[in-house]
Amino acid sequence: MSEESICPKEEDCVEELKLPGMLDMAKNLIRDGVKITSNAISGNSTLVDDSVRELRIKTCRECPQFTPDERCVECGCFMKIKVAFVTSKCPIGKW
Repeated sequence: MSEESICPKEEDCVEELKLPGMLDMAKNLIRDGVKITSNAISGNSTLVDDSVRELRIKTCRECPQFTPDERCVECGCFMKIKVAFVTSKCPIGKW
């Protein structure tokens, strides 16, 4: 599948960042959903503390792979959501 552009207009972007293709993003979403669900079924906490969530999103916002609409170029995830879950991991190991 082709990559999805996150730049509405080419001239608005200094360097155009490309999200993964739809199939890869769907796989990432399903994989993360299974981990979150398995964790919850096991009786474990699914959400991180607010301080961890804030540190994670701060790290993302400083990353060159972070888009203006707060998505990660590596996995395509909406990071304001992804950073909240215990089982979530940064795709490039920053948290």
